[in-house]
Amino acid sequence: MKADDLLNKAYRCILDNDFEGAISWFEQAIAIEPERADIRYRCSITYARSDKLDQAISKAEEAIRLDPDEASYKLHFQRLQAKDLMRQAVRKLQFRQDNDFGEAAEAAVLLEQAARLDPLSAEAQVWLALSYGELKDYRKALNAIWEASALMQDDTVSAHLKKLEQRFKTYIDHTSN
Repeated sequence: MKADDLLNKAYRCILDNDFEGAISWFEQAIAIEPERADIRYRCSITYARSDKLDQAISKAEEAIRLDPDEASYKLHFQRLQAKDLMRQAVRKLQFRQDNDFGEAAEAAVLLEQAARLDPLSAEAQVWLALSYGELKDYRKALNAIWEASALMQDDTVSAHLKKLEQRFKTYIDHTSN
């Protein structure tokens, strides 16, 4: 069987929301044509959709190694790196002790990197705002909320961001008095 036939099977699986099946077909296609970067890239996207970030990053790196000039592969890899940094930062924020500002500071650094890698990630901006809030740097928190709000299209999420914005403004008012 040809790699393109396997790709067609993978696409059918994706249309049926069977990402595990699609991954299996992509992996088989890679085995048949290991030098095709496009297959690894598509496989990476499917791994990412399946919340298998480590495998997605690995396949994206392989695609770039095979075709270092393809801009879409690099952009996809940057987004995956940003997600990985967010994942690390969220863990730091979730498991930190109340007075442990070191974890919040480390999370903020990771989230700043994530926001640079994926400037269109509202999620990175929201987490960045929360990390700044934990650090009591409410002005930076507000700026991150405004960035997230500019990127958001969902009315429900926008309403939550407005509430968070108000909370940070209140903190600023209380600390400046």
